[in-house]
Amino acid sequence: MTGARKVAIVGVFNLMLMLLAVLLLDMPRSALAAESNDNALAFVQQRHLGDSLAWLGFQVASRTNTFADIVQKVGKVRGQSLIQSELQRLQPTYQEQWNRNLAAAYAESFSASEMRTLNEGDVPKELATKFQAKQKDVGMSMKAKSAELLKTFVAQVLLNAQTQLTQ
Repeated sequence: MTGARKVAIVGVFNLMLMLLAVLLLDMPRSALAAESNDNALAFVQQRHLGDSLAWLGFQVASRTNTFADIVQKVGKVRGQSLIQSELQRLQPTYQEQWNRNLAAAYAESFSASEMRTLNEGDVPKELATKFQAKQKDVGMSMKAKSAELLKTFVAQVLLNAQTQLTQ
């Protein structure tokens, strides 16, 4: 075996060891992130923090030209009722992902142990203060994570409502 070949083999071996080390070092962080997300999801679900999906959907839908067209065709009360009914019907399809996005937004601002403490309910003053202070960050993260989901949800609601009117 030539010297150059030995150097190449040693180089490849060292690269493989380095990649393995990076993977092993990253595992605890991944496990902690997963635990934080799990605790955050439990927090979101137990407190029904994601339940505003249909309300937000109505806020978005009511500002569209499609909503205005529906109201013009059938009147305000019937149009609103049709949209709200469709929002309620489709909400379960989107709710799980909405909750996961909200949990991920909380997990970005709080550690797994902090989320666990928030779930338990006996929240120390420092954590309660942090929780209040981080609401804007959580909201901005949620908006970034869920804008497309909300848009898709509302688009489907409006399409279904229009389809019902043409039948």
